[in-house]
Amino acid sequence: MPRTLHLIKHGRPTIVPGVPAHEWALAEGALDGLPALVARLTPRPDLVVSSEEPKAVATAQGLAAALGVPHRRMVGLHEQLRYTSPFHADPADFEAEIARFFQHPDQVVSGEESAEGARSRFGNAVNAVLAANGQDTIAIVAHGTVISLLAAQANRLDPLPLWRSLGLLGVLTLDVPGLRLRER
Repeated sequence: MPRTLHLIKHGRPTIVPGVPAHEWALAEGALDGLPALVARLTPRPDLVVSSEEPKAVATAQGLAAALGVPHRRMVGLHEQLRYTSPFHADPADFEAEIARFFQHPDQVVSGEESAEGARSRFGNAVNAVLAANGQDTIAIVAHGTVISLLAAQANRLDPLPLWRSLGLLGVLTLDVPGLRLRER
């Protein structure tokens, strides 16, 4: 039987214009949907790993506490580097930027990292988590763009619709090896 990997998007952050998204913390009430997330995690994870970004760490800590399992941080699981990307007050402008990002995977179209660079880095970190931890079921709390890039490549999907469908506290469940999408 294959191992299970749950890729989970962090909870709702407090958006602070002028502060890089990598530094945003969770908003009040961001984990209110945690019981529903826990109910969707089948099988239940034996370990929760997160990126080092505050919103992912706080989400993972809450999830690990709810499950009664350990939480670990891992370098390389962060979102696409966007330190120099402009803040988009209009969500449509942000979505248009993400669409360009996915359409030109080998180019740096926004921020400091191409889609292919982000996918490769995130994929290497996911593989390192899986290699270092032998549990049958692992949850990784990370970020929508890199989760969508990795799952789309492994399953020959367009990453943009996958990204659009992955809400906050959303989860993609994958079989390991192969990262075949089991359910979403």
